[in-house]
Amino acid sequence: MKVTIAQIAKAAGVSPGSVSNALNNRKGTISEQKREHIIRIAEQLGYFKKGKRTGIISLVLYDAGETIVQTDQPFFSALIRGMEEGCHQYDYQLRIRKVRSDDQKAIETLDNISESDGLLVMGTEMHFKDVEKFRHFKIPFVIVDNAYIMENCDFVAINNKDGMYEVTKLLIDKGYTKIGLINSLRMINNFKERKLGFLQALADHDLSFNGDDEIFVEPHIEEGTKDFSRFLHQQKELGILLPEAFVAMNDYIALASLRAMKEEGIPIPVVGFDDIEMARYSEPSLTTVRVNKEDLGKIAVGRLIAKFERPEESMKILVNTSVIERNSTK
Repeated sequence: MKVTIAQIAKAAGVSPGSVSNALNNRKGTISEQKREHIIRIAEQLGYFKKGKRTGIISLVLYDAGETIVQTDQPFFSALIRGMEEGCHQYDYQLRIRKVRSDDQKAIETLDNISESDGLLVMGTEMHFKDVEKFRHFKIPFVIVDNAYIMENCDFVAINNKDGMYEVTKLLIDKGYTKIGLINSLRMINNFKERKLGFLQALADHDLSFNGDDEIFVEPHIEEGTKDFSRFLHQQKELGILLPEAFVAMNDYIALASLRAMKEEGIPIPVVGFDDIEMARYSEPSLTTVRVNKEDLGKIAVGRLIAKFERPEESMKILVNTSVIERNSTK
């Protein structure tokens, strides 16, 4: 079985970060005496038997049944690419593992330093109660793409609230006062925070929100288009005025609504969130909130590496966003 950096650290009585520094001969980071001690322990454990090794970081895809996390989707493939780049920078390999939220035995097996040195947990679908399953892990871990205020563990996430605030403000600055919200039938914490940002922007500009202007659709283009088309037909039959503009929870939902409105010949401005590649090529091109997915992944890796050195510390890191204006609001 492969010897991990965490195992060497435990045997040598040092942090995994010190082991990484010693094995990669990073000058000035540790004393020569400590480096020699770590190398000796690594040799005794058989770390060098098959040539130079690297540490292993496991990316845990946490599946809570919301069908949000799909690694072939542009957002997650870019995020994972950033993690891979971050791991390469620190001489670690990234290994992907998937667990279901209802498989407690599989979750418990993750807490094993003989398998990996640390965990990046894709927490997109995590609910508040799910964090409890990881709280007492001995292995260092960072939850990515989610953050809960009251939990004392490490999170690296998007600044969802501020991003949605800014893109809603863009519509308000253009003079729209009746703004609808296209929400997801598959609710995750990121969407809850985005709704808070949307409502805060309205409140700060003395605008009210009519609950009838919140539409719930599937967070995928095909199903979302059908759901939004049904809403448009229903409003037409009832003679209800549509909002002047829409804010969508993510780009897939926004693109679905654009397609439905184009089919019905209803050109209402809409904005999204995430800036997936399709957003710039849609017709019209989509105004959205850009998330630097690669940086998010790299920051998560960096935070996990830092936790190897100071396991008692915990941080919540929010990565800021930027609004990208395109034709869907012009």
